[in-house]
Amino acid sequence: MLGGTAWTENMAPTLLQGSRSWTLNRQQSWSPSRTRKGDTMDVEFKDLCYTVSPRRWSRNGLQKRVLKSVSGVFKSGELSAIMGPSGAGKSSLLNAVSGYRTLGVTGTLCTNGKPRDNHIFHKLSCYITQEDLLQPLLTAHEIMMVAAQLKLPSQISDARRLSTVEEILKNLGLFECKNTRTEMLSGGQKKRLSIALELINNPPVFFLDEPTSGLDDVTARQVLQLLRTLARQGRTIVCTIHQPSASLFQLFDHAYIVSQGLCVYQGTTHELVPFLSSAGFSCPTHYNPADFVIEVTDGEEKNIAVLSKAICNGKVSWTQTHLIPLKTQEYEKKNGGTTKQTDKQSLHFETTNIAALTASERKVDSSSESSLSDVHCPVMYRRISQVKNVSYPTSTWFQFWALFKRMMLQTSRSRVALQLQMFHHVACALMIGSVTYQNASDGNEMFKHVKFCMSVILFHSYTWCIAPVLLFPSEVKLMKKEHFNRWYGLNSFYMALTLSKIPVQILLSMIFLIIVYYMNGLPAEWYRFSLFSLTAITVCLVAEGLGLAIGSVFNVTNGCVVGPLVVAPFLGLAVYGFDFAEKISWTMNTLMKTSFMRCGVVALVLTTFGFDRPDLDCDDIYCHFKEPKVVLRMLDIDRSSFWAEIFILFGIMILFRSLCYIGLRMRVAT
Repeated sequence: MLGGTAWTENMAPTLLQGSRSWTLNRQQSWSPSRTRKGDTMDVEFKDLCYTVSPRRWSRNGLQKRVLKSVSGVFKSGELSAIMGPSGAGKSSLLNAVSGYRTLGVTGTLCTNGKPRDNHIFHKLSCYITQEDLLQPLLTAHEIMMVAAQLKLPSQISDARRLSTVEEILKNLGLFECKNTRTEMLSGGQKKRLSIALELINNPPVFFLDEPTSGLDDVTARQVLQLLRTLARQGRTIVCTIHQPSASLFQLFDHAYIVSQGLCVYQGTTHELVPFLSSAGFSCPTHYNPADFVIEVTDGEEKNIAVLSKAICNGKVSWTQTHLIPLKTQEYEKKNGGTTKQTDKQSLHFETTNIAALTASERKVDSSSESSLSDVHCPVMYRRISQVKNVSYPTSTWFQFWALFKRMMLQTSRSRVALQLQMFHHVACALMIGSVTYQNASDGNEMFKHVKFCMSVILFHSYTWCIAPVLLFPSEVKLMKKEHFNRWYGLNSFYMALTLSKIPVQILLSMIFLIIVYYMNGLPAEWYRFSLFSLTAITVCLVAEGLGLAIGSVFNVTNGCVVGPLVVAPFLGLAVYGFDFAEKISWTMNTLMKTSFMRCGVVALVLTTFGFDRPDLDCDDIYCHFKEPKVVLRMLDIDRSSFWAEIFILFGIMILFRSLCYIGLRMRVAT
């Protein structure tokens, strides 16, 4: 269901031009109509505060207020800019208003003048990060098709999705590079592709963090012209920008300027200079107003206080000859339910809306039209009142299958990584096999057998634990953005992530195990080799779960420190006390069971010397360890069960992977 109406094959997505939208008539066909008020969203915030909690080891322990009771509104049909000096709170304001960050945020958030339901709002908005987070090893066309599978209803045919994707790529100037992998695209192409991905389901609200960051002036202008054109089609587009040039600044319809957590201006861009003049700050002729307001407010607390008071910390908006108050009950209470006149300019308050914009303001400027054609995209507007019961456009299993295919395709294309892993497994197997070559039947080399089992377990533990610590944090950032933009649920992602890695693990591990097993000279018994492989692969899954748990919480730098610190205790318990096993206390034995490495070593030793293995070869007159049972008795594991050790390994694996899921849940919730 989408927008309360079931999709059928004859309901073809149709183009949007200007402010037209498409509605379903009684004959179940699509027909054009004017965009309804319910399809557009004005984003409003009142007395918004954002406080950063102190760290426990900070000296003073004081909380830092990044945003200080700011208010404002971003209207549909306008391209709005959040500006300010470095550290002014631009990104914090964008994150708070969009809902990308909720911890420490207080205040009132509204849409179309009514209190906002965040669950509904997140379905009708998207957030594009400053960093171009795109799935690697996929072409632009492939990543768009995956997005179309996830963001459009599952009832739509693949042919319809294909036409939708190609139409968006053409209109955003990306069709020529559709077969280029995302990591090979230019900065401007990556930014446009990030926008194209979210245009598939056509949300009414776009939030962009520094969309021009890292781009040259020409490319930045193209991106802003694209955003301006999209805004003219009825969307609410809000982006942060540090210090635009004069030509880029003129492309914005609305400016919201913050400094030290306070609003110092809110209104149209061409009225910024008159506002500054009314407050006693005259901008020199032929001087960029964006540069001037930054210079006036950068660290100047007195100037910030004057401007913030003049604009009532965002509770009013400056337009030509008018101050427009926000429709807030708090503001009306402060003014006794009436409006006030300003002393200097004798300006009066008056309410307006986007319909009051002149025709010239609603058209894209000529320079934009010459460099960028009007953007058309299939309309998927959903009535706000009709999306309460719609969680995602597709089911959990449909999402899982789409993500699983994407992850497997990425794995198959990471040839360098696969070749390095293959070389690593083969080289280490040959090294271990050469050290223990044909020693498996030697009754005089008991401790070499135990060391062989330890080396197999340690290899799998470190190999499959460290890799996720290094690679998973970047994948988590991508997942957080896509999950926030309602591509898929966390359960679907986690299932696809877990199952997509198993084939490569089994393949590489089996290559390693076949080499070391037969070079060591262990009995050529399928049952024994199967248990040997089962133990090693289970340890792989446990170690990977530990690495994923660490990578889901920490970044690469911190994870590289935390990973070895966490693995070291498991390693110490794994090698402890084999030479005096019978003297180990019951409590220490219980503690050693918490080490997955210890369980893996015990399971391999039981596989090597148990299951009625024949006597070992021995040339000496007396060979104490000729009988395998003597080895198990000496290591005090003769009463241990192989399947009990495997059961403990599976329990530890479930624990680690549950911690990974909890870590991901925490990341998407903050």
